[in-house]
Amino acid sequence: MGKASSTRKSVKESLLIPDISEIMLQPFEEPASDLSGILGKHIIYTYSNGWEYEMYYKNSDTVDYKVRSGSVGGRVVKGQKVSIRQLQTALPSEKVEASESEMSSYMISWVEPTGTSVVQVLNLNRREVRTVILFPDWVVKEPLKTVCFQNEHLDLMRSYRDQGPTYPIHPKIMLGRLHFIEHCTLDNEHVINSH
Repeated sequence: MGKASSTRKSVKESLLIPDISEIMLQPFEEPASDLSGILGKHIIYTYSNGWEYEMYYKNSDTVDYKVRSGSVGGRVVKGQKVSIRQLQTALPSEKVEASESEMSSYMISWVEPTGTSVVQVLNLNRREVRTVILFPDWVVKEPLKTVCFQNEHLDLMRSYRDQGPTYPIHPKIMLGRLHFIEHCTLDNEHVINSH
């Protein structure tokens, strides 16, 4: 037993694994996001499963969108609050030049009144969008309840969310291709038709 114990000790020592209590995480400043490449963009894209979406990045914290086809085709949302960040591969202290392709990548996330959570990674130069949608159980079981101009039914969407069931959450990971991109004026109310 003493031999095995000493062997384990020497393996641990030889790996030079630091004690976690000794590791001090250094604070760092997040790179500033230049959102000029995404704000005012109106795009239409289709996921590999055939679902088609139309999205307008209205300003730095708001999007409008329309689900053109798919399990919730016909759903329209205006004024959805979001968080948008430009994706960069290096921290400011690192001297790494980002390619133009990387500079046109953005992460957009939001939580809908239905309880659905969405994270998009949009690359305008590559004309692709990668999305994770976390659907509550009730949306998967009864998707047609969400097919409406949501802004006229916010209280109803929240009541459906509160009634649930929320769990299990159904993650959907998708790749989409952009087939339409145009630049519109910021805060244009008429880019996405509400009906």
